[in-house]
Amino acid sequence: MRKIFFGLGVVMILLIVVGLIVSAQLDGETPFEQEEIQDVIEDVSEGNISTQVYEYVSNFVEKRDILPSEISFVKEVDFDSLPKSSHIENVGDHNLAIYEISYKEENKEDQIYVITYSVEELKDQGDLIVAHDKRQFLNFGFAGTMTKSGFMKTATEVETSLEKGYVMVRDGSITAVSTNLEVSESNLGDIEIIIYRNGETIGFGNIFSTKSPGVKKDHNVQSKDIVSFNAGDVISVYLKVNGAEIVWRDVITMVEITTTS
Repeated sequence: MRKIFFGLGVVMILLIVVGLIVSAQLDGETPFEQEEIQDVIEDVSEGNISTQVYEYVSNFVEKRDILPSEISFVKEVDFDSLPKSSHIENVGDHNLAIYEISYKEENKEDQIYVITYSVEELKDQGDLIVAHDKRQFLNFGFAGTMTKSGFMKTATEVETSLEKGYVMVRDGSITAVSTNLEVSESNLGDIEIIIYRNGETIGFGNIFSTKSPGVKKDHNVQSKDIVSFNAGDVISVYLKVNGAEIVWRDVITMVEITTTS
């Protein structure tokens, strides 16, 4: 089993075990002297390693109750040489330093990868998506002119309802919604884009004032796990008109979902 650790340069380390985040805080006492561990790491290291990497390796040996002599080597590896089962998304290799640590545990060879990354550069990158978090978009819309409320159609041109919509195939969360539409004839009121989960509103959507005509747009984002769904749940979208003599047309709505498996 391969594991990846992120060090964020003042350093935060995130452990990924084949796409599953686990805690690196393990109970245990220190069975070895620091000098012994340091000597072994220095002996098996290929080139210089950063202080953060050394400290992590040292703690890893202590916490996992691994003999220092079971560390085979510590070396910096090329970003493109990571195993295919280990994916890192939305991160460029120009700010990474990656180290492979090979060791024996229960008489089996195993590896971990420690990746250091500066906090400042990480902020510049913006969104960091761990490989097991996958984002997808559910497309809803309506082409034409309407004067009343109604359910949006899917990308397959099927009109949704309280029972009909996209069926979720994995557990996850609704993390964003965006809408573009046109108000052809305005009046006091508003238009709401309402997301339904199994026929119930989730309290998250878009809203537009209809007091003036023209093309309107809105988008909202929220964190994972605020609005969750389970595999098998049905997601549909409804456009609600609050007001009289309002004409709207050509709706494009995207609902972003984030799944974790």
